[in-house]
Amino acid sequence: MLKKLGLRKIAVTTSALFVIGLLYLFPSANNLEINPNISYVEESDYTPVYLLDEYNYVSEVNAHVSEEKLEDRLKKKIELITVNKHDGKIPKGFRPVIPEGTNLISLEIEGEQVTVNFSKELLSISSIQEEKMIEAIVYTLTSEEEIKKVVIKVEDKVLSKLPNSNKIVPSPLDRTYGINKDYDINSLYGLTKTTVYYTSNYEDMTYYVPVTKVSNSNEEKVTVIVNELKSSLLYQSNLSSYLSSSAELKKYEELEDVMKLTFNDKIFDSIYNQNILEEVVYTIGMSVMENYDVSKVAFYVEDKEILVFE
Repeated sequence: MLKKLGLRKIAVTTSALFVIGLLYLFPSANNLEINPNISYVEESDYTPVYLLDEYNYVSEVNAHVSEEKLEDRLKKKIELITVNKHDGKIPKGFRPVIPEGTNLISLEIEGEQVTVNFSKELLSISSIQEEKMIEAIVYTLTSEEEIKKVVIKVEDKVLSKLPNSNKIVPSPLDRTYGINKDYDINSLYGLTKTTVYYTSNYEDMTYYVPVTKVSNSNEEKVTVIVNELKSSLLYQSNLSSYLSSSAELKKYEELEDVMKLTFNDKIFDSIYNQNILEEVVYTIGMSVMENYDVSKVAFYVEDKEILVFE
């Protein structure tokens, strides 16, 4: 499986063997006790949550959630995106968006829908952050594959409007609500939404930022994705794409749960090899899977399969 979260098991096995080796080579009269227990952090214990980055974008990052039961996992994720409830278990450079003092009164799962009932402190969100808060809640909870829809309540009442702007909030919510929305429209009719993932960086960490492009375009979404990512005019200076402007999507085909994308050879990172940059694979793969009901994205150059993202 190509897709990986950039996380690895943290093991001290090598260090332990090194210490044992030293003791064997240089025995001491002192009796030393070595704890044979080795601690691991499983890759599966990390899961996406959506937090604000330093540029105020709702961004996908990975956080440690060890709870196995779905209900417990969702509750933990809500804690991680709530101010002063994350216990330092979120990556440096990111911050929660649910206001401090907000409590999760209840969480109920029914089929693919989860209903989260918050205390009234949720409404203390600022006008600048209120829509980002909704986006973070929806995308964080639906990052669990079992959850497709979210109902948000405050003190047992369905949240129907944003607290400050009175903008209508649909219910139930799903990812078609959009995230970090960018509007390029000339009419309120015939609107389409295409979510494109860009890369950004904090210190030596690369992470991904989804941006929902709202427009009147009737282009196929996969075409919009590729054109946006290869454009020399990036959405914002702090968001990046590594896809060459010379890369061309020659054809695409959706086959059951696989999207087959055929490019010219300009998708390779150099003329000397047939490698596609990881950032290119991730941004295209994640964008396609966000907009289509597929679980795999196959990359082809001419008629040769290069790799499969899943």
